[in-house]
Amino acid sequence: MKYEVLLADDDDSVRLVLSKALSRAGHSVKATDNADTLLKWAEAGQGDIVLTDVMMGGTEVFDSLPRLSEMRPKMPIIVISGNNTVNTALKAGQNRVFEYVPKPFDLDDVTNAVSRAGLSVKPSRAKSGAASKKLPMIGRSAVMQPVFRAVSRFAAGNLPVLIHGAVGTGKDLVARLLHDGGPRGARPFLRLADFENTSLTLQKVNGGDIYIDEIAELSLHQQERLLALMTEAELIPANDRPRILSATRKDLRSLAEDGHFRDDLLFRINVAEIRIPPLSERDKDTYELAEAFLQQASPSEARRFETEALDVLHRHDWQGNVRELENMVRRLSVLYSDDVITADMVLQEFSKDIRPQDSSSEAMSQLDRQLEIACRGLLNSTDLEDVPHQIAINWVEKPLIIEALRLTGGNRAKAADKLGIHRNTLRTKLNALDIE
Repeated sequence: MKYEVLLADDDDSVRLVLSKALSRAGHSVKATDNADTLLKWAEAGQGDIVLTDVMMGGTEVFDSLPRLSEMRPKMPIIVISGNNTVNTALKAGQNRVFEYVPKPFDLDDVTNAVSRAGLSVKPSRAKSGAASKKLPMIGRSAVMQPVFRAVSRFAAGNLPVLIHGAVGTGKDLVARLLHDGGPRGARPFLRLADFENTSLTLQKVNGGDIYIDEIAELSLHQQERLLALMTEAELIPANDRPRILSATRKDLRSLAEDGHFRDDLLFRINVAEIRIPPLSERDKDTYELAEAFLQQASPSEARRFETEALDVLHRHDWQGNVRELENMVRRLSVLYSDDVITADMVLQEFSKDIRPQDSSSEAMSQLDRQLEIACRGLLNSTDLEDVPHQIAINWVEKPLIIEALRLTGGNRAKAADKLGIHRNTLRTKLNALDIE
């Protein structure tokens, strides 16, 4: 996708070189030599991404960034600087800069940074029709930057790409970004698991992308046919050859060692690799994702989450990752017609997800047996730094308190009520058990 870049640098030669490089990459560029003009453009709603030097006319751009972020909070800012000190890097981090590129820079590094920044925002001139309703891959966390970088580099290539990620992390979305973001975007994108008719499949894909969701589930016969298709496709010129995009949450190498997955196929599909981190590792991407999902669920309404509600969502253990978060937000948008989604609403929905079978007699029986074995080992141990009784109590008490805090969104008063203890008692236990 192409973007309008607001470029600010008081060096004429740097502006010229960057403008040409970004234009060659398909972006439009508005260039200036000062921060004041940059702010005016941004305030007028122009531009999708800012690319700016740190020092212009003896003034640091960091003085202007808070105002810029206030006017355009979702606009990514890329900073380039010849003053490559740790203080400059720290200021870049404090101002929520998307990326800091030190001088002398490689032009590819800058254009790649622009492409990755673009993936995290909705451009001001979005595609019309159904495409405009699709959310880009959202997130500014450090662990997502390698994903964005890989997408920007592999999108235009001819290499097969294997996408790793747990359930709900966004493997399908990465596959679509790889397709839409490269020269194959105008060609077919086929989701397939049947490769019996090789000639027909090659004809239908017509040099586009074939996407296989959970490739580990293919039978050995399906794997054989896919291998035959890839072999036949090698006879087609590179620019018209279809590309294989595959996704999995499983360890294909282990499956190959056990004979459940062909190792020769593994070597063919695993040329380029993208690993998507779980939502639990993505710092505070939950905040931006939740707001984006709410906007998508209620496009014609000005709805939002209160800060405490976003905090509760952030603290939750999203085992279903981004997909589970999206489903929760969609549910909240339907069940509550309020303009503001509150923390109490979120907690109310979380309380419905507690499974009764978790406290069934079978589960409790297993827990009793595990505790019995653990206590036997504890009492037979001769190398203890604390009283056995206190150690055993801590086994249960600490996770119980942590779970109460999670269910109440970190509200200590509500957690104490749920535990049936006084809030002062809870405060004492938090300090004693070193629970933050």
